[in-house]
Amino acid sequence: MNSRTAIIPSDGQPLRLERAFIRRTVLDGADLTEANLTRADMTGASARGANFKNTILNKTIMRGVDLTGALNITVDQLADALIDDTTILPNYIDRAAVERLQRARRGGLL
Repeated sequence: MNSRTAIIPSDGQPLRLERAFIRRTVLDGADLTEANLTRADMTGASARGANFKNTILNKTIMRGVDLTGALNITVDQLADALIDDTTILPNYIDRAAVERLQRARRGGLL
């Protein structure tokens, strides 16, 4: 996949991968803008430099995912996902902030 390859279905709508099994998939440089990855299993995938602008990551399993250089991914999006210590976050994301937001949501504070 070359740099900034958009993944767009033939109907022109945002990509829908709800509940998809995309473990160990290479998504490096992919444009996942507005994609719906709700409950997808991305365990061990590589998404280096991928664009996550407005991507839905609700309960997306992202354990061990490499997000080095990922673009437009936010603390809020990552707090919706399931990450662990093996998830490599972009350098602009504070893991502690993600964990605080996850705890607050679980505790019903948000």
